[in-house]
Amino acid sequence: MKKQAVGFFGWCLLAALWVGLPAVSWAHDFHTSITDARYNPKNQTYELSVRVFADDLEEALSRRHKTTVRLDRSERVNKLMAEYLQAHLAISVVKGTRAPQKFIGAQEEADAIWLYLEIPAGKAPAGQVWVQNALLTEVFNDQTNILNLEVAGKKRSVLCRTGETQQVLSF
Repeated sequence: MKKQAVGFFGWCLLAALWVGLPAVSWAHDFHTSITDARYNPKNQTYELSVRVFADDLEEALSRRHKTTVRLDRSERVNKLMAEYLQAHLAISVVKGTRAPQKFIGAQEEADAIWLYLEIPAGKAPAGQVWVQNALLTEVFNDQTNILNLEVAGKKRSVLCRTGETQQVLSF
C-alpha cells in the first residue's frame, strides 16, 4: 500500500513538473531589447528591426491600455504596437523631434518578437544623431535597450536604460 502511494505521488510530481516546465522556460531574469537600425539612402529612411521579449511587450501594452493584450496577428494589436513604438523609440538629427513612423509588421520567434518599422530621415545624417529608446522602461527598472545604428557603412551603438533613455551618436 505504501509503495503504491509513493508511486502515485511520484507520478503526480512528474505530471506537475511536466505541466509547469513551459511556464518556467518562458520566464527570464533579464530585460533587454536589441534594435538594429540602418540608414537607407535610396528611401532616405531609417529601417529598424526591434527584438523584445513577447511577454514583456504584452505586459507593457496591457498596462498602457489597462486591459489584457495578447500578441495575436490582429490589426488592433498591430496598431497598439505601432503606437507604443512611436511613443518610446525615436531617431532624429534634431534632439527631441519625432518623425511619424511607418510600422511594417511583426514576426514571432520563440519567446521574442521582432518589430519592423521605418522612420523618415531626409538626407544622410552627418555629425550627431539623437536617439531615444525607452522601450519597456516604464515596466522594468532593470530594462536595458541596445541600439545599433549604421549610416554610410559606419556603425555606432548606444545603451539606453531606465532614467537614461536618450543618447547622442556621432558620425
